Amino acid sequence: MSEPRHILLLALASALLCGCRVTPPASPVREDDWAAVENALSIIRQCQMDDGMIRMKGAGAPVWAVPYFGNLAAIALLAADRARPNPHDVARAGRWLAWYARNQEPDGTIFDREGTVAAYASNGKHDASDSYAATFLMAAARHSQATGKPPPPEIAAAAAKALAAIRDVAQPDGLTFARPDYPVKYLMDNIEVYQGLTEGAHLFAAAGLREEARTALAMAAQVAEGLGAFRSGQETCLAYAIDARGRKSGGLAAPYPHGLAQVFALSWTTPPQPRLWAEVRTAFAPDDKGIPPERWLIAARRHAGPQEADTLRKAVRDAALRFSVTEVYVERPAMAVIALLYDHAPFPDVPLTR
Repeated sequence: MSEPRHILLLALASALLCGCRVTPPASPVREDDWAAVENALSIIRQCQMDDGMIRMKGAGAPVWAVPYFGNLAAIALLAADRARPNPHDVARAGRWLAWYARNQEPDGTIFDREGTVAAYASNGKHDASDSYAATFLMAAARHSQATGKPPPPEIAAAAAKALAAIRDVAQPDGLTFARPDYPVKYLMDNIEVYQGLTEGAHLFAAAGLREEARTALAMAAQVAEGLGAFRSGQETCLAYAIDARGRKSGGLAAPYPHGLAQVFALSWTTPPQPRLWAEVRTAFAPDDKGIPPERWLIAARRHAGPQEADTLRKAVRDAALRFSVTEVYVERPAMAVIALLYDHAPFPDVPLTR
């Protein structure tokens, strides 16, 4: 084991063993923020069906569900509960997790759903098995923390299967492919994989699954060690993808995926990268399609000055107040809640070395 990975693994293990998840003190929620949060929450609630599934839009008979975004919606409900306790939202998140567990494939992956309210089914497709599994681990860990109880057996078993799904796409350098049949390593996915594994380790420890906890920590350390591969030589920006031959795709040609990948890195990788922030802010604007303002706001907490951060916060508030259940997919209200309440439920920072 290399020295940096050994040190990182010890640090992660120490945090796990002491039972601590470092969350800085959060300031009270501003009332103008909460009005926007509440509108976004109302849309998430309407997107949940009677069986617990969270679909992309909460109005009309057609049904399309993407479990990755359902996980983000559950994380948003739990973030709001951290800010202003609401046991009904905790229960909603629990129903989502139970639905996910019931509908996992034997290998721990899960497929999107399509159909109608009366009858929907798996479409046999998913965008990325690594990020679906990672965000499930985050949602399940946060739900266990919200209830103050170990996860129910079915959720613990589903989490172990999600860990296996991540392991199935993990490569020798520690990074993950998006899917077994799509051998591309994405910067955004691997950031989420690190976060899911570190929070998942707490979930496994709470469930008494010590071997899974150790495995998750070791895999997280491997991801952190491998993330430096996304650095693009002398360029400030990072590659957003690396294919099976090691060829990198990068640059700032478009807001998505180029720009959004940089915003992910700015939001969560350490140490902060002020030069990258300046470059991305010059190339793109918060209203560019592909990088909505809520994504910018999360990154702004580490890179923007007070005036710029306030401007972005207002943009998120204004957008969230305009959201309607007939016009917006669940991802936007979920991320708006997470961004506006970020101090109450931050995501793990991701070390970017080399």
